[in-house]
Amino acid sequence: MDNVRVDRLQALILTKNEEPNIKRVLDKLTWMDRVVVLDSYSTDKTIDILRGYSNVEVHYRKFDSFAQQCNYGLELLTSKWVLSLDADYVLTNAFISETKSIVNDDADNNVGYFTRFEFLVFGHQLTSNNTTPRAVLFKKGEGSYFDDGHAHRLQINGPTGNYKAKILHDDRKSLSRWLSNQDGYSVKECHKLLEPGSRLSFSSKIRKNKVIAPFFVFFYSLFVKGLILDGWAGWHYTLQRTMVEILMAIRLIEEEKLKKDSK
Repeated sequence: MDNVRVDRLQALILTKNEEPNIKRVLDKLTWMDRVVVLDSYSTDKTIDILRGYSNVEVHYRKFDSFAQQCNYGLELLTSKWVLSLDADYVLTNAFISETKSIVNDDADNNVGYFTRFEFLVFGHQLTSNNTTPRAVLFKKGEGSYFDDGHAHRLQINGPTGNYKAKILHDDRKSLSRWLSNQDGYSVKECHKLLEPGSRLSFSSKIRKNKVIAPFFVFFYSLFVKGLILDGWAGWHYTLQRTMVEILMAIRLIEEEKLKKDSK
């Protein structure tokens, strides 16, 4: 199937120092006429890479939150459908074909589509992962973002469907960068968990316990999800997920102690 019309579909990507990732992402988006990148003033070679693609349009905005950034980016788009991607999402040929079919089908009543992800570590595709499906394709007027702890969620107003194809999640930023990001995320998530009157999911209640979550995630990832079969790539993913929970536990202990001392 040929390229879809620019009034049918445009893509939105947020960037901040994504030099290790962005080229692989954009190489799979050359079939689109307009890809809008909202950059938070990158200081590496991200902008130089972006300028090498004729279908990429770069805008700049100082980062405040993911939801605010995404909603600002949506206003820059003029298409019926939006393909909202992270800077480390790599599209498969099957996903591209399915996307083209969806946006060219005028009889489709769905206003959004969820997809699942395949995780890659060091270029190795993992047997499984702990992510949940995410809505990445939606009609522009039917979706808006809101902040939820360290994450951002998409509110879709209408019926939704599910992709058969998956997106590859292939983040190759350095461990130091990953640790820095997780440190910031843990602060926001900690505030969410300790907010009075907040309704917590089952997983959030386990995380708030502080002791259980790191052990649970370690054994769940390695043995229930079968990542022990993926060698060092599986161990790398498992240890990263476990470290996230350890960071959260430390943050919660620290925050609760500070609140207790301030009374």
